[in-house]
Amino acid sequence: MSDNKNFINQTMLTCLGNKRKLVNEISKLIKSIGKTLNSEKMKIVDGFSGSTVVSRKLLEDAYEIHSNDMEHYAYLMAECFMKKPSKEDQTAIKTYIDSMNNLAKNGPYKEGIISQLYAPKNTFDIKEGERVFYTRENALIIDTLRTYITMVVPKRLQVYCLVPLLTRGSIHANTAGVFKGFYKDGKVGKFGGAGENALERITKPIRLDMPIWSDSEATVYCYNKDINVLINDLPEDIDIIYLDPPYNQHPYGSNYFMLNVIAKYEMPEQISRVSGIPKNWKRSKYNSRNSAVGSMKNLLESAFKKTKYVILSYNDEGIIKKSDWDEIFENYNVEKKEISYDTYKGSRNLKNRSNKVMEIMYVITMRK
Repeated sequence: MSDNKNFINQTMLTCLGNKRKLVNEISKLIKSIGKTLNSEKMKIVDGFSGSTVVSRKLLEDAYEIHSNDMEHYAYLMAECFMKKPSKEDQTAIKTYIDSMNNLAKNGPYKEGIISQLYAPKNTFDIKEGERVFYTRENALIIDTLRTYITMVVPKRLQVYCLVPLLTRGSIHANTAGVFKGFYKDGKVGKFGGAGENALERITKPIRLDMPIWSDSEATVYCYNKDINVLINDLPEDIDIIYLDPPYNQHPYGSNYFMLNVIAKYEMPEQISRVSGIPKNWKRSKYNSRNSAVGSMKNLLESAFKKTKYVILSYNDEGIIKKSDWDEIFENYNVEKKEISYDTYKGSRNLKNRSNKVMEIMYVITMRK
């Protein structure tokens, strides 16, 4: 893979829980299992693909990969980065992205959902009650480019232009990483908040990056489903299933609602008063301790009808506790690897987190 490092580490969603810092550790585990199986290339499943950084890394070791996420924006990430277009289509995509960047720079701009609902009327004169997720200018760029994608780009190429827009929409936002709320000073929205944090990132005009693809020859399948349902429809000769479920009560569907709003680009019917979160976001069973333990038990039972190895990534702050894992793993052999890394503290309800968090990698096999 000639450009593999750039493929894996290219500009990506500012998505909490993404495994960019851990992909090399995950890859080592995958390669170790490959040696045990005497297989240089394997059939691999990524059940909670999110930003797709792990799926991208897994392409190194796959002849076939199945990448799934229940969130629409995450499914689009997989469709864009995992499915390499032809050389001819890549040339066309570059032409469209160049045109979009010219439009972003020079206009003409079109008002739409984002500028109407999620940005102030004037970047420099914000009123109380206005939502302030983007500068007025960037909101207009998002609306203009999103409309261009629908009106100009052929349907089969739209995802390759939409994902770069979603990525930049996640970066140049007036938030600390999640869209549950925006920076304010008192009751009024303010770019960077009272401390004027990250102003350069927030106010920088949006410009799109051309996607980078792998030169892997692997067969790729992408899904937008609940993994507990999808698992029953997957092949029965999978070598490794990688699972990275949500570990807390904060659903990706509401934390990253804006990405789905931009992606679907349909005026939401019912939205929350302060942040404008549409009412129809999805909640994972893994966001609640009441359902997470049972769901994980069921998922592993189903997984081992399809594979001999499961790698499970979880967090020592997660809602599934050690006593729960002891019960879940009762019928399995489990090897554990712990990796410490810096925590995210960008939102109000995370200020009291410790500075370090432990990611736990479980390598699970059936007891003989």
